[in-house]
Amino acid sequence: MLSHSATRAVHDHESNVWDDQIRACAATGGVIGINGVGIFLGDNDTSTDAFIRHIDHAVDLVGWEHVGLGLDHCFAADDLNSELTRNPDLFPPSYDQWDRIEFIEPERLPTIATALAERAYSPESIRGILGENFLRVAQTVWR
Repeated sequence: MLSHSATRAVHDHESNVWDDQIRACAATGGVIGINGVGIFLGDNDTSTDAFIRHIDHAVDLVGWEHVGLGLDHCFAADDLNSELTRNPDLFPPSYDQWDRIEFIEPERLPTIATALAERAYSPESIRGILGENFLRVAQTVWR
């Protein structure tokens, strides 16, 4: 499982994963959770389109059954941005170029689902991407 990564082919950031890593994950039944942090999506861009570009690439590469959401929204953005200011040495240099790091909030999930539907993703694939694919992996691992 790649719990919260973006695709390096779409945006070349050291935290993002290469296509061969995504293929290897999918080959074992795993899922890549697309990260919702702007600096990983591209130029601190948290637009729905920027996020969907990474989803589309991963789906084109390995199929929707191996793609999910890994928004990485586990803390307040203000807390992270304060930590970056207080302790810049704890973070890679690529974090320094932004005054503030942006995130996709969980409240945007309906907008993301609508955008996927508008791109002709099936209801089944949207449910998978929104969580059922990770559920499948969890059920397999926890047996």
